[in-house]
Amino acid sequence: MKKNYFNYLLLVFVFMIGIMVSCTKEGPAGPAGANGTNGTNGTDGTDGVDGNVSCLQCHTMAIMDDLHAQYDLSAHGEGGAVGYAGGRYNCAMCHSDEGYVETQLTGRDTTAAAIPIPTKISCKTCHNDHVTFDFEVDGYVVPLRGIDAVELLAWRVSGETKTLDFGGNSNICANCHQPRVLGPVADSAGNFRVTSSHYGPHYGTQSTVLEGIGHYELGSGYPTPGSDPHRTSASCTSCHMADFASDQGGHSWWPSLDACKTCHPDATSFDVNGKQTEINGLFEELRTALVAKGLLSATFSPVPGVYPVDEAGALYNYRIIYGDHSKGVHNYDYVKTVLINSINAVK
Repeated sequence: MKKNYFNYLLLVFVFMIGIMVSCTKEGPAGPAGANGTNGTNGTDGTDGVDGNVSCLQCHTMAIMDDLHAQYDLSAHGEGGAVGYAGGRYNCAMCHSDEGYVETQLTGRDTTAAAIPIPTKISCKTCHNDHVTFDFEVDGYVVPLRGIDAVELLAWRVSGETKTLDFGGNSNICANCHQPRVLGPVADSAGNFRVTSSHYGPHYGTQSTVLEGIGHYELGSGYPTPGSDPHRTSASCTSCHMADFASDQGGHSWWPSLDACKTCHPDATSFDVNGKQTEINGLFEELRTALVAKGLLSATFSPVPGVYPVDEAGALYNYRIIYGDHSKGVHNYDYVKTVLINSINAVK
């Protein structure tokens, strides 16, 4: 019985398939229609510019290899104190790539937390992403972060606000090359306590030396801030990033003697007219006086203790000029006045 029922269903299925096939048959094709009118021929075009050509104005292997070779000569390329300070939340701002980028984005002077695996300053630390690729209109703009006016940290720590604007690219340098602590303030007895053998403004004080501010100003005779020719007629980049040759300029940031010759055509060294020699002599005289007074050790580290505030101020000035490393080049008149007045305070 079941077999007969199955055969019946199979017969019905075959019958339905036959009907469907019969219903979908097409008839014979009709006659062909008339040809349509031909369209208008297009015109020959000109090949567009390869998009890579814009990038290759800067990003060729030869150019990038040169930049990396220059960078490897620099102190930033060496890595410095990345392992020690690069991860510390209050040092990372200037000692690691991650710290600098974070603080530039947040506006803080510390990172939100310690950085577990800090890396050294690199291309992406100072160079941001392009904000435009319309090079025909905007030009080949090098993308940089940190080019706005810089709020100086030492004044911020003291509850004050002071900004420094070198204009454009040089502000990147000022973000880190600045003191962290202002000079001593007298207690009620006219003294100041030096609490550490690391006392001073912190290392890398170039921006405020160039501006002619931030020292402990004893006596008088100081030039107007911002008046030095190297401040008004030059810049960090014009002196430290002039055309790369051997071990000077470019992304090595070693100052270029050729850049000096733009204004000092007869210069054979950075000791133009003997001014570095003069400043170095005054610096040694101040150091000797500070050692004799007991404010500096035999290895030239600050000696903790309580001192008259002007003597502590002279010690601070010694440290800020040492941290500048230019031997007066950045601001000859100001540094000379600071040194002479500091020497007189400790003799």
